Amino acid sequence: MHPLSGRRIVFLPGLDGTGISFEPFGAVLPDDVSVCVVRYPADKPLSFEETVCCARDQIPWDEDVLVLAESFSGPVALALVGSGLINPACLVLCSTFARSPRPRMLKALGLLPMERMLKLPVPRMLLRLVVAGGAESADVLLGLWRRVRVMVSPEVLVHRLEMIRRVDVREFLPGLSIPCLYLQAASDRTVPESALFDFMEVVPDLRVRRIPGPHFILQARPCESLETIQHFAGLVWRSAGLGPPGPEPGNKACQKRRTP
Repeated sequence: MHPLSGRRIVFLPGLDGTGISFEPFGAVLPDDVSVCVVRYPADKPLSFEETVCCARDQIPWDEDVLVLAESFSGPVALALVGSGLINPACLVLCSTFARSPRPRMLKALGLLPMERMLKLPVPRMLLRLVVAGGAESADVLLGLWRRVRVMVSPEVLVHRLEMIRRVDVREFLPGLSIPCLYLQAASDRTVPESALFDFMEVVPDLRVRRIPGPHFILQARPCESLETIQHFAGLVWRSAGLGPPGPEPGNKACQKRRTP
């Protein structure tokens, strides 16, 4: 039996908000793990507060869950947990931030015709250099992005970029009283390494794991991410008297399953 056996993972998605980005990680999850994928409207811009409420309405109330928040949804998860709106067993924060990670770059992007630009095909080489970090993960991300472009309006994506430029939820960090894991991508070109410092300064129970790979670490390195999360979850469950600790990262075989 593995540490996540019979448990439920709640996934809060990245900028796309569709949950598509969960698929590569979901494909390697064991079959006995239940999954709840939060989704944001694809055709309606929401304020940050509305996004928090939208996520809250989709998260199970009475279950002892593990919340996994990726990139854009990190601040959403911090607001949910830090304010007491939800009380999961533990929280995994992946390639994310408590305040705008690159405000100057995002401000510059705001001066460009981003809605028109997002309708154009993304060159594979650009994706590889800017966000993916390698040929294999570039192909994975390119396939996901093509599906996102069909589903999510450019207006919504641009609105979410502006939300990232303005976001600052550091006030909620001291309220994270549950065990937290921060997954940091070693070759992240989107969220700088310094974004971690806000968490390290004030989060009471924080573990940090650095995984070789790009910003989209769950998509590019799903097996390594799963092994790290399983080990963390095992420590949490053991501390709560609910089972043995998980295996050390790198010791557990990773197998693909049907995507949830």
